[in-house]
This record gives sequence, C-alpha cells and structure tokens, in this order.
Amino acid sequence: MKYTLPTLHVLYFGIQVKKGKLDTAGATRGTNENVAEIHNQVLMMLGHELFDPEIGKRVLVDHAFIVAGGEITKAAKNWIGNKLGASKRSQIMFMDRDDILNLFTVTNLPLPAGALPEPEPASEPDDDGIPF
Repeated sequence: MKYTLPTLHVLYFGIQVKKGKLDTAGATRGTNENVAEIHNQVLMMLGHELFDPEIGKRVLVDHAFIVAGGEITKAAKNWIGNKLGASKRSQIMFMDRDDILNLFTVTNLPLPAGALPEPEPASEPDDDGIPF
C-alpha cells in the first residue's frame, strides 16, 4: 500500500494479516499465531525492497501494520516491541478486531454487505378480530 503526502513524498506500508488471536504462546495452536513467526515476517517485510512501477525504482517499506482478526495480546505487542528495538518499533502499528470494528463506528461507515444477518420476514397478522 502506498500513500502520497501533501508534500508529494510517498510512504509505503506493508501489512501482515493473521486470522485469529496473536499471542506469545510457544507454538502455534489452532487459530493462535506464534508471535515469533510474526516478528520474523515483519523483519523480512521491513528489510525487503519492492518495485514501484509508477516511479520505476525499488523502494523500502516505511511502516508495517500487524493486523489480526482476533485479539493481539499486550504481551505479544510488548514482545515484538522489545525484539525490534527503538528504531524499528516506531515503524510498527497494530490493529486487532476491536480496532477494526471501532473504525466503522468512528468514521460512520456502513457495514459491508452480508455483515448483518438477514431480517426475518414479517408474518401476516391474524384478522380474527381478537387483539391478542
């Protein structure tokens, strides 16, 4: 993803998305992702050049989003922050399920189609004259 600032400088973003909960478990279990796997993937993302065809040059990722469909535990955030050090820590942003849902509330965006269950069709009222 890339974003052009009003100064015409371009920022490049990488996104690491995980389906379930991100925690500091010793190994991946079910939907939980091991934070060490994420750490390695983020390091590769920040150090890997990519080609921008619009400018015809190779560029580096400026910032990385770590997005999880479940919760990102505080312990996982702290572990990644401690492993990355001060310089790379400022390049990482976390978003979990609550952050994503809050975006819809704060920005007043409508939910995507299919996000809510279909309402049940209204049944025909009985016309037998009895009010209950």
